[in-house]
Amino acid sequence: MLTGLMYHRPEDPVGFLENCLQKVRELGGPECVSWDTFMSPERKPLPPISMGHGKKASCKLDTRPVPGPGPGPYRRYDRLTPIQAQFSIESDSDMTESTGLIQEYDVFDPSKPRPHIIFVIGGPGSGKGTQTAKIASHYRFECVSVGEILRNQLLHHASSDRKWELIAKIIANGELAPQETTIEELKQQFIKQQGAKGFIVDGFPREIAQAFTFEEQIGSPDLVILLACSNQQLRQRLEQRAAQQGRPDDNTHAIEKRLETFKHNIPPIAKYYQERALIVRIDANREEDDIFTDISAIVKERLFPNWVEEAEAK
Repeated sequence: MLTGLMYHRPEDPVGFLENCLQKVRELGGPECVSWDTFMSPERKPLPPISMGHGKKASCKLDTRPVPGPGPGPYRRYDRLTPIQAQFSIESDSDMTESTGLIQEYDVFDPSKPRPHIIFVIGGPGSGKGTQTAKIASHYRFECVSVGEILRNQLLHHASSDRKWELIAKIIANGELAPQETTIEELKQQFIKQQGAKGFIVDGFPREIAQAFTFEEQIGSPDLVILLACSNQQLRQRLEQRAAQQGRPDDNTHAIEKRLETFKHNIPPIAKYYQERALIVRIDANREEDDIFTDISAIVKERLFPNWVEEAEAK
C-alpha cells in the first residue's frame, strides 16, 4: 500500500488506503498481495495476447500503451538522486572511480544496426535468471547477467583489489553495486560480443539513474519485462536458493535489505519505461514454463512480428 501511495500521491491518502484495504479483502487477504498490487488499483485487466493455432495465453498481459512519448526522439527527464549505499566507493581514498566519471565511447559499430536489447527486471528471486536463459536460448540472443558478472569479478579480485573488496561488502549487505562499475561491466560484455543478434539483460536497471545513464551512453532498450511476484513468494525462493547455492547475498539480512531496496527503486523505473510504452508486466507467481510462454509471445509480437506471421502461416 505504501508503494502505491508513493507512486500515485493521491490528494486523499486516507481514502486511497481505505480502497486498498478493501481490495486486500476482495483478493483474499495479505498473502495474495504483491508489491505492485496498488500501483494501478483501478486499471481493468486486458484480454490475453493471441497465441495462434487456437492457443490461449496462460495469463493476461498488460501491454496497453501508456499516454506519453513513445519510442523515437525521447524527452529528457530530470536526474534523480540515487540511493546511497552504506558503503560507498566514492568515499574511499583508495578508489579511482567516482560518480559521473563513466567513460563514454561507442559500444556498437555505428555503421551497423544495433542488436536488440531486452531488459528483464523484478525482485530478487522472481526468476529473472531462469527466464533470461530461456529467452536467450529460444531467440539465440546473448544472455548477460549483471549479478553474475559482478559475482565473478568479486570471486577473482575481492581478495587482492581494494575496489572489489569494498564492492563485496556492499553486495553482502544487500546494497546495489556502484553505478559506474555496473555500467562499465555491462558495456564490456556488449563489446566482447559484437556479432550478437541481440542481448537479454538480467537484473538491469536496478535504480532509475542506471536507466538514464544506459540511454545516454548506449540507447534505449527495445523491451523491458517486469516479473511481478508477491513478497511471500520472493522470500520463499530466496531462502530455498540460499540453502542450495550459498550465495553471499542470500543471507537473512541481505534478503530483507534487497527486498526493501527493490520496492523503493522499482516504481520510478516502471513509470519511466511505462511512459515510453516499453514495459510489460508478467505474473511471476506461476510455473516457469507458463511464464516463459507469455514472455515468448510478447517478444515475438514486439520484436519479430513478420517472423510470427510467417511461422503461423506454415
